[in-house]
Parts: sequence; structure tokens; C-alpha cells
Amino acid sequence: MFQRLKDWYFESQLAAHRDKTARAIAKHGWTATYVGDERSDQAEFAYTIGFSDFGAPELIVFDLDPVLMNYVFWEAFERVKSGSELFDGFVFREPDPEANGFECTFRTARHSEVWDRYVFDAIAYSRFRGRGDRPDVMQIVWPSSRTLLYPWDLDCPPEVTRAQPKLY
Repeated sequence: MFQRLKDWYFESQLAAHRDKTARAIAKHGWTATYVGDERSDQAEFAYTIGFSDFGAPELIVFDLDPVLMNYVFWEAFERVKSGSELFDGFVFREPDPEANGFECTFRTARHSEVWDRYVFDAIAYSRFRGRGDRPDVMQIVWPSSRTLLYPWDLDCPPEVTRAQPKLY
């Protein structure tokens, strides 16, 4: 009896979450799932859902300020919506000088860890749309704000490398 009640509770939460996701995609063209807990030592991350409706990969980024995550997602979405492609190695530079020249690089996610551990809502949405359970995903990778070195650069600060699992 308890298991059934527990399953019902989880199923109703899941259905409500998926309904909220579908409404957000219908309204904006995409949405994102933010996963994080400041009390945990796990890296916080966010990923998009709905970019695939425009023929683009979904995006994932780790341990970046949520406001900045959202800004980069919106800028990428505007790019996709206007017909431009997101490609491996694409460098996004913040045009607003007040943002201190923030940049990041988009890398094609290839490690199975991206689908096994991270993008569950994007997988569910891809299945719902009949596209299978491995949507294309690109990781947004950011450099050290101090050295401007990326995780793949020699002498990149270890905290920058640790904060961003290598999915590319």
C-alpha cells in the first residue's frame, strides 16, 4: 500500500513537472532545468529543453552563475531561432562591456555520462517528440576569469577544470 501511494505521489509530481515544462516551451520556444544545491559538493548545472525543436543541440553548462547561464542560453536560442548553427568550437563573447568580456566555448558532448547522469528532462522531451533517447547536446565551457585559460589549456587552474566535467 505505501509503495503505491509513494508511486502515485511521484507520478503526480512528475506529470506536473512535465506539464510545466511543456507550457514553458510553448510560451518561449525552450526552457531549462537547473540542478543544484549549495549544500552539496556536486557541481551545479543547467541544461536546455526545446532547442532540438529548431534542429539544434540542447545545451548544458556547469557551475556558472544562474543569471549568466540564462543569459547565454537566451543568446544561443536567439542565434538558433534566426537560423544560425551552434557548432563545436563556437566561441560566444558577451558584447556588453559591463559584463567584463565574458566568453565561453560550445563543445559537442560525446561522453555517455551526459545522457546517463545529466539531461533527463531533455531525454524525456526528445522521446515525447519521437526523436529517441540521446538528443544532441553541447557543453558550454567557460575559462578561468583570472587566467582566461580553458580546462583543456595547460596551466588552467584546477578549480576551473574540476567544476566542469569533461563531456566533450
